[in-house]
Amino acid sequence: MSTENDKAWERYLEAKAITFDQPTYTVDAHDLKSIANREPRLLAKFDTPEQLPQPLKTAGFTLLPVRNGQYQLVRGNLFVELAACAELDDFVPNLPFPLTTAGRGSGEMQYIDQAFNTGLLNHFLGIGQLFQTIRGREYTRQFNFRFFEQSISVESVQIEVDAGYESLHDIVLIEAKIGVPSHFNVRQLYYPYRHFSILVPHKRIRNVFLAYDIPSASFSLHEFSFEDLQDPWTIRRTRCKVYKIAPSIQLTIHDLIDARFQTDNSLVPQADDLNKVYELLTLVEAGLNRADDVADYFVFDKRQSSYYREAAEYLGLITTSRQDGYLLTDLGITLISVPAVDQPRTLAKVVVNSWIFVELIRRAGTHGRFTDADIDDVISSVKDDDGTAHYSGTTVPRRRRTIVAWIRWLAKELGCFTVSPAGYSLG
Repeated sequence: MSTENDKAWERYLEAKAITFDQPTYTVDAHDLKSIANREPRLLAKFDTPEQLPQPLKTAGFTLLPVRNGQYQLVRGNLFVELAACAELDDFVPNLPFPLTTAGRGSGEMQYIDQAFNTGLLNHFLGIGQLFQTIRGREYTRQFNFRFFEQSISVESVQIEVDAGYESLHDIVLIEAKIGVPSHFNVRQLYYPYRHFSILVPHKRIRNVFLAYDIPSASFSLHEFSFEDLQDPWTIRRTRCKVYKIAPSIQLTIHDLIDARFQTDNSLVPQADDLNKVYELLTLVEAGLNRADDVADYFVFDKRQSSYYREAAEYLGLITTSRQDGYLLTDLGITLISVPAVDQPRTLAKVVVNSWIFVELIRRAGTHGRFTDADIDDVISSVKDDDGTAHYSGTTVPRRRRTIVAWIRWLAKELGCFTVSPAGYSLG
């Protein structure tokens, strides 16, 4: 299904008669907005290959900002694979006393601050004292670089650094995400790298990609360097490690059953990534509480956006109304307010006490386990007003896949389920 970005780019390319027979095209932001009828910042937002607008993807082109209000369409690829990191380690925070007010925010900033305050960032980098000196948006200095066969000149492009730190000899730039993506846009690291290389030529610029996985309460830290200042595609990962700050916990189903978390609805989720469900809550908290807002943020089509809204509703974390859009429930507020170390347990309680899990746990208590067929049966039990099954055909196994993904997370991280070829039993 086409996203709003796909449709907008189709309108622009058709109006400008762009057939991709030239190596590069200049795109003015005012033209883009007036023709495509969509904000340029949204049309230029693609952090992963899946978000690249289909017309550009088909042509093998991408978009680079080159001036304030100006872009360049150019042939080439912007995406770097974020390979899984095999190095795992527990980390004991280096704090002289507990930080009782830490970890109360939501979004990437909470996890960046935790990595810095606990000494995790210093430990990963093997660096001494750090001071935070950079955060937010600014405009680049002028620089040139090679992008495949094209020479690109950049000046006064707005960049955003999630957090930046300075030590005696280094500048550390952080790009952070909730969840661990399969790829990232090299521009997100390269433009800040070039900008600060000009501003602070006597210090080493160190680029760190930080990804925080909420269900496993783990930090993935990746340091990248550029072997050739003029070529973003000389990017190389120099180190990586996955850390857990909170010790692993083993819980039984009975530890998690809590009537305060129970939900009463007839929804069935189709959203495997619980990180995005959580991220949706942070968007609602920030005021992005309409389907269009969420679709724009994630660069989804509206149908994909509705899957994460349904999952959050199923878990009792948000409510929706035509007048007010999405609203956080008390349970949703609780989940985004607890410290990061407590999030997996709280999220597990939210999942285990949702109506499908309550029914599956009941079946396991009766028969010793439940199976994929039981999950399908529970999903198919949801009826419309006329008595027909609300979920049927290929929809049932798609929804089952989400339930199984959540069960496997609970089994792996908390031990409250056991997964075997015979089915799923209670831990």
